[in-house]
This record gives sequence, structure tokens and C-alpha cells, in this order.
Amino acid sequence: MADGPLDPIEVLRSARDTARRLQELASKMTMPVEQRKALTDGLSRMVMPGEQLQALIDLADAFGPPQAQIAEIRDTLGSQRQQLETMLAGLDRIEQSVERLAAASEQIVALQEPFRAIVRRFEAGSAGTGTADDGDAAEATDER
Repeated sequence: MADGPLDPIEVLRSARDTARRLQELASKMTMPVEQRKALTDGLSRMVMPGEQLQALIDLADAFGPPQAQIAEIRDTLGSQRQQLETMLAGLDRIEQSVERLAAASEQIVALQEPFRAIVRRFEAGSAGTGTADDGDAAEATDER
């Protein structure tokens, strides 16, 4: 272009080419469909006289804070927190059951100990003589 006065038609053509290139770039960008459409429409309207300010306002609105997405994330986090609390309560119940089972197991072992002692003595007595005496059997019966 020459250093002379600006040709308004050439300026408009250059702005339109720039807007077209920006639209092509915007269409290739990874963004939600509604934002991509708002960007493309906004860039198209930016080259139209009298539409620039409204186009800028609309673009700012389109890329403003995503309140709907934030609300959805909050809801999701709330439901996940509730699920975790339910799972934690279930885990507490299972842990209590395991503790009761361990205590019952210890009680069973304690109750079986006298019988095991009798069996050990009986086995020791029968191993020494080859057969169990009637006296050993009587002693085993008396200890019960």
C-alpha cells in the first residue's frame, strides 16, 4: 500500500480477510460448540460498522464465568461426598463386625484350651505305653 490516504474499501477488505482467518482458527480450536459459535459470530460482526461494541459485549458474555458448569461440578462433588460418607459408614460397620469376630475367635480358643490339654495328655500317655490305661481315661473324665 502507498503512503497516501487510506482506501476505505481496502481497509474493509483487509479486516474481512483477517476476520475470515480468525474464524478459521476459531473453528479449529477445541472448545464447546456454543463458545465456538459465539466466537465465530462475534468475529463476523466485528467488521460490520456499528456492531463492534455489541459484538465485544456478546463475546465477553460467551467467555465469561461458566456458572452452569460450576453448579454442575458442585452438585457432582456433593453427591460424591454423600456416596463416600455412606461407604465410610459401611466400612465402620464392617470394621466393627471384624472386631466382634476377632473377640469371638479368642473366646473360642480360650474355651477349647482345656480340651486341647486333655487331648495332649491323652496322646502323651498313649505314646508312652502304647495304649491308653483305664486310669488315664478316668483322669481325663474327672478333669472335665
